[in-house]
Amino acid sequence: MIISELKNKLGAFQFYLILIVMIVATVYLGFFWGNAHYTQQQITIFTHEKSIQNLKLENEKLTKNLNILGVELEVSKLTQQQHFVEIKKSIDVEKELRTQLAFYQQVMAPELNEQGFLIEGFSLEPALSDNSFRFKLVLMQQTKTKNTLKGNLNVTLIGSENGKAKQYALDAMLSDHEQKSLTFSFKYFQVINGEFRLPEGFQPEQVSVHADIFQFKRKKGQLTTVFDWLINPN
Repeated sequence: MIISELKNKLGAFQFYLILIVMIVATVYLGFFWGNAHYTQQQITIFTHEKSIQNLKLENEKLTKNLNILGVELEVSKLTQQQHFVEIKKSIDVEKELRTQLAFYQQVMAPELNEQGFLIEGFSLEPALSDNSFRFKLVLMQQTKTKNTLKGNLNVTLIGSENGKAKQYALDAMLSDHEQKSLTFSFKYFQVINGEFRLPEGFQPEQVSVHADIFQFKRKKGQLTTVFDWLINPN
């Protein structure tokens, strides 16, 4: 065999010496390679750990910024709600002032109306049936010499339906026996009551009341008054 021939040729001492050198060299190279591989693994692990740490810091920073933005959003919402409350209060005060102004104008200067004829108020309250309402319309005469006034009323509900402007005549929503109630005849005042049902999908916003006024079978004038759609609780 080649090993036996090599052993006989070199001699036992030189053969084993060479073999030992080769084994030592192999062990050293293996140890060197293993140590280099271990060092490379340590460098890779350190790099990964550093990346993980950087990602954790970045995540904590983003979380902190997100919490700050959340707080700012809540503060903004609260501020907006407060503004809405203040705006609503201002609108309510303005409506009250307008109502008071209209009242004092009616008392102190009735000539601002159609020769003393006044559509004093239109009130609403919910009825028992769904989407149904009861209304009360008050008419007055403020002239010193009071003669009987007669006439017809055209009440129009103004609002929106399916995102578009829409109007409905109130007399079309009344029952047959109530349609005649949209006429008036009085000397001092008259209260007209009735009940109606709104069409599905219609959102009313205002009520326009138009009166054609007659006296002694002759037309004396006409008057139109517009009221906001306000529901009084039962």
